[in-house]
Amino acid sequence: MRVLVTRPQEKAERTCARLAAMGHEAFSLPLFRPVHFDDVVKAALAARHWRALAVTSAEALENVEASRDAPGFRDLPVFAVGRKTADAARAAGFTQVIDGGGDGERLAETIAAFPPSGDGPLLYLAGDPRAPFFEEALRRLDVAFETVTAYAMRPVADLPVDAVLEEARPEAVLLYSAAAAARFFALVPAQLLARHGLNPLFLCLSAKVAASVPACLSASVRIAGAPDEEGLLALLN
Repeated sequence: MRVLVTRPQEKAERTCARLAAMGHEAFSLPLFRPVHFDDVVKAALAARHWRALAVTSAEALENVEASRDAPGFRDLPVFAVGRKTADAARAAGFTQVIDGGGDGERLAETIAAFPPSGDGPLLYLAGDPRAPFFEEALRRLDVAFETVTAYAMRPVADLPVDAVLEEARPEAVLLYSAAAAARFFALVPAQLLARHGLNPLFLCLSAKVAASVPACLSASVRIAGAPDEEGLLALLN
């Protein structure tokens, strides 16, 4: 199958390699690029008045080494949104990592069900833009927290959309976030797909991502059984 990957470039390359190993033809259209605020993250971690850390994307820990940046934090609980983010936290050197189950609301429920000890708030290393669901759930569950923006996803300018569509002629498009889905369809409306004679499947990481697909294309939407890349790629089988 011909598959279009909409992740940032570095991650898209890894996904394209996985797709090629699965026997698919992979193409990339990186809609965003990450900008990391390393000094802000290190300053927040060094404050050491937190009782736990929460992360909803591995991107938030991209340049973090616990032993160097947060020695007082290494053994405190780190609540990660899912398996990939939990793996990134362990790779960064944190020793007490809890997998929150796959989405922000379940992560908040996990934190409330197993509250870490101590008096300080939870530190949430977040991205920009981000969905509000995790923070809303923390407030609803009366979990004290502070948010620090660890990275921002900036739109990639001057994307050669028509050329990519013509080369790739995708039979499936991988959509990993609501922001990526919204930008994809701003750049690639249904009329443009029709002009290129394309009718791809839109493979979405979650129902929240699928909600950003235009209603006129809803019949082509498939939602991953689990909100991770393994679940997404399983839709290609």
